[in-house]
Amino acid sequence: MRIDTEDVHFAGTMRVEAEVDMADAIDLDRAVAHGAATQAALGSTESLDVRRAKALGELARTQTALDLHTTGARTTAMTDDGDGLPVAREVVLHAHFDAGFAGDATVFGPTGRLAEGQRLVLLDQVKSWCADTRTKVTIKPVIDLNTHLKTDAYEVPDRIREHVILRDRTCVFPRCTRPARGCDVDHVIPYDPDAEAEGRPQPGPTQTDNLACLCRSHHRLKTHSAWRYEMVAPGVFEWTSPHGYRYRRDHTGTTTIDSPDPPGLPGIPRPRRP
Repeated sequence: MRIDTEDVHFAGTMRVEAEVDMADAIDLDRAVAHGAATQAALGSTESLDVRRAKALGELARTQTALDLHTTGARTTAMTDDGDGLPVAREVVLHAHFDAGFAGDATVFGPTGRLAEGQRLVLLDQVKSWCADTRTKVTIKPVIDLNTHLKTDAYEVPDRIREHVILRDRTCVFPRCTRPARGCDVDHVIPYDPDAEAEGRPQPGPTQTDNLACLCRSHHRLKTHSAWRYEMVAPGVFEWTSPHGYRYRRDHTGTTTIDSPDPPGLPGIPRPRRP
């Protein structure tokens, strides 16, 4: 970490540079974002960058609260290690590792995928995070992505939402890489709220084979433009653009599908794509 105290900007600022552990960086980013949002909620009209910079300074000043611990002050809510300090890390990371069996033991691969930012992560790195006595660890049950989940309601329950997020990994629009955890869960075939009252079968049920992750901009594009798509297999989507171009999208990426001539325009050559 480097703080350049010799180079002071005319506005009275200094530059801070640091390279830290991935989990610490995510913790810091969320803490700074929370501080900036709190300032806005309290009436600050300064820019986001200014509020983030101030939030970082507030984090530095609150370190003095630890002095209370060394002088004997205790809290009534004790942690498991009995030192009276609250849990230091509660950031949620979603790590996925392939696992196999060696006799009766489960053996995990040395590298996995971190859903946040679509990064590779080392198993030893995750172990070091979990070994910290001040880190809160939550274990969630494994979701079998081969199962078929559904509900009669329009709203997507948490278990079905998590299933779709893990299956799609990112927004399923062609070549979009926005992480699925920050996306909307869309009904591929639109849900009809009047179907039950009118005695008709639901054309767009809330079930895993009719749901897909779309970032907000591509969700709106699908809803308000001529872009259309269908799910041809679990997690595999075929898109058709307003000009008739077709794309196949799955967890490995996007490929172009040769399209027939648009309806009503047989034999007319398509313009060359750049």
